[in-house]
Amino acid sequence: MIQIESESSTKNGTRIVYVSKDNVLPFLKEKKEEGFDTLLMVSGVDYKDHLEVIYHLLSSTNNSRLIVKAKTDDEVESVTSLWKGANWHERETWDLVGIKFKNHPNLTRILLAEGWVGHPLRKNYPMEKKQFVNLAEDGEDRVSFENTEGY
Repeated sequence: MIQIESESSTKNGTRIVYVSKDNVLPFLKEKKEEGFDTLLMVSGVDYKDHLEVIYHLLSSTNNSRLIVKAKTDDEVESVTSLWKGANWHERETWDLVGIKFKNHPNLTRILLAEGWVGHPLRKNYPMEKKQFVNLAEDGEDRVSFENTEGY
């Protein structure tokens, strides 16, 4: 059994547990074997002093939910080996928050253009710095900081 760092619950009684970032994959594997067969969502939050990755799980057999959180500096193990649907969730979290998922099969941007600089949901993202995207002749997006080079 993987050790839990802390535990609480939401207003409606959903259990929230914190595990270390190194235990995310083994803990979630354990929970899947216990019946949490559905990964509902993966997301990330920037709290200035640390990043946090959050997993929402569902057991369809007993209709219970579990929220698993882990503090991280900037990376955590991918859970695509447990749930194929984690692929897009992890890519979105990487794209917008900048949390890297080690051993992800295709950790590329999913919402922003591939050349985009930064991660817009980070506290240190420069909102005043505009980026412009243009579709190049080869079909690839090109990102620029010059408004004459994009739309």
